[in-house]
Amino acid sequence: MLPTINQAVLSQVIQALKDGNVRYCEALGFDREELNELNALTFEELMHLGNTSAQFLKITINHDVLRKMLVQVRQEQKFQQLVGQAVQLGSSIALISHYFGISTAEISARRRLMGIHVRQGRNQVPGEEEEAAIWNRWQEIKVDNIDSIPALEAMMLLAQERSLSLTVVWNLIRQWEKS
Repeated sequence: MLPTINQAVLSQVIQALKDGNVRYCEALGFDREELNELNALTFEELMHLGNTSAQFLKITINHDVLRKMLVQVRQEQKFQQLVGQAVQLGSSIALISHYFGISTAEISARRRLMGIHVRQGRNQVPGEEEEAAIWNRWQEIKVDNIDSIPALEAMMLLAQERSLSLTVVWNLIRQWEKS
C-alpha cells in the first residue's frame, strides 16, 4: 500500500473520532487503545505516521505494526525535541555529532532555522566559584556513562540551571571524567 492510503484512512479515522463516531473506527479494525493513541498525536506526528512507507493499514488493521510505529513516532519526536533543545542551549557541532550523529550541514541548517547565531572562538570558561558549583550539582545528578542520552539530559538541566552553554558544561564534565 502507498503512504497516501495510510494518510487517507488516518484522516478519516481522526475526523470520525472528532465527530464522536468511534464505532466507525472500530469497524475499520482499530481498537480503543489505538484510537486513543491516534487521537492524542500532534499534526506533525500524524503526518509522519501517514507518510511512512511501512504498511500498517490493510483491509484489516495490523495492530502490532501500528503500535510499534506509534512508539517510533513518539521516539522520533522526543529525539527531535532533544536535538532542538541541545541546539538552543548552545551546543557545539562536536557535542551534537557525538550524541546524535547529525552532520555539520544539518546542525547549521537547524541553527539557521531556529535563528541561532554562534559566536566564533573559544567558549566561555567559568570562574572557580562557578566551576565548584557546577561540580557539586553534577555530583548530585551525575549519570555514570557520560556518553549516554540520560547523561546529556542531566547536563542540559545543569546548563539551564546555571545559564551556561551546554558545550561549556559538557567540556567541564568530560575534563573531570578524564581525571
